[in-house]
Amino acid sequence: MRSPVRRRLVRAAALAMSAGGLAASLVACGERPGAEGAGGACSATVPGITPTEVKAGMVWSDTGPAAVTMRSFRAGADARFHAANEEDGGVYGRKVVYAWRDDQGDQQLNLSAVQELLDQEKIFGLIYSPGAGTQSAKLLQQRNIPVTGLGSDPVWLGMNNMFSWVYLGDGSSTTWGKYVHDQGGTRAGVFAIDANATNGDFTQQIVASLKANDVQVVKTFYIGEITSWHTVAQQIKANNIDALAGVLLPDAAAKLLPELAKIGVTVGGSLKVALMPLGYDSSNLTQFGPALAGASIFTSIQPFELNTPGQQKFKQAMSDYAPEIQPPTQDLAVDGWISADLFIRGLEVAGKCPTRESFISGLRAVKDYDGAGMTPDTSIDLSTNFRQTSTCNYAIKISLDGSRFQPTSNTAICGDVISPEQMAALNQQP
Repeated sequence: MRSPVRRRLVRAAALAMSAGGLAASLVACGERPGAEGAGGACSATVPGITPTEVKAGMVWSDTGPAAVTMRSFRAGADARFHAANEEDGGVYGRKVVYAWRDDQGDQQLNLSAVQELLDQEKIFGLIYSPGAGTQSAKLLQQRNIPVTGLGSDPVWLGMNNMFSWVYLGDGSSTTWGKYVHDQGGTRAGVFAIDANATNGDFTQQIVASLKANDVQVVKTFYIGEITSWHTVAQQIKANNIDALAGVLLPDAAAKLLPELAKIGVTVGGSLKVALMPLGYDSSNLTQFGPALAGASIFTSIQPFELNTPGQQKFKQAMSDYAPEIQPPTQDLAVDGWISADLFIRGLEVAGKCPTRESFISGLRAVKDYDGAGMTPDTSIDLSTNFRQTSTCNYAIKISLDGSRFQPTSNTAICGDVISPEQMAALNQQP
């Protein structure tokens, strides 16, 4: 997830090819009198529904310093919609198109962008890129607008109109700590962004997970205060730390692990595990290679090394409709694909004359959503999953020569939910 952590909340740049086709088709998607499905005439008052199209909406950072991060998310969504439109003839004969707005990563702009899509573009529902604003989420709930996407913000929990395959929530889970413990870790060094982390900060979630699995948190390293990775390595050795976790991102790990190796602390040796929350992207192998040898990564998607039918369909569609994304096997592209797939599933169960209400009630009744064949749980109960923090991830290891990813097993690692109250109590323990 790509475990779903801090960088999953940043946004996106515009695509050139696959987005262009969908955006161009929106020109013809104005209000028309009376949408008609295969079963006959439908109500003319449902926003975004015409006889030939369903008009969705999407918001992300098309501009700004972090825009490029979400480029693959939009590509994944585009590829899924193109596959549905061009290979399956749409949903009940209607092509799925979308209008979009740039929020530049600003919460207030996000809210106004959503309002514009609802009131000016007259969209039916929304595909949300990671990092949905709290205010806009509340607006969407108040107006009963169908939403699909990655539940990366705690506000998603309990929202009946917002659908995801994973919910981060505002507590934690035992999954991270379980993996560290099973790898032999007993004394952890944890990395945090800064010393002002709140209880909802990802590092605090990790700390609670470690302590719940009897892994002692020996020392916390604050990324913003680090001036020498050699010094950090010496402190890790001096404190007999045998596990690393928290916000240890690939670029930082690529600096730290070689320094540790120089003083005899190697992954798989005295350092039992170095767990990164992000990095399941072959560009990291190209950029950092052997420097990350032996490190572990958590992801909320099935490892591409399993080469499942769902992954094969995804890769072919990305090649056909979003060839500019290289490599296509990026977790954010999968997030976009599944978000669009959820939207399509909602339209299918809503019937030939869809309304927002039938979309929400129909999709909420689905108890066996397969996650497009790409999620840890391939039979997701959408009637209940929106009320609980997700607890299943896959663990990936980087090979000892730094050239490839190696799934630790063919099944996901699952733990138990740690409530916000339990997390606070665990974090107060020494």
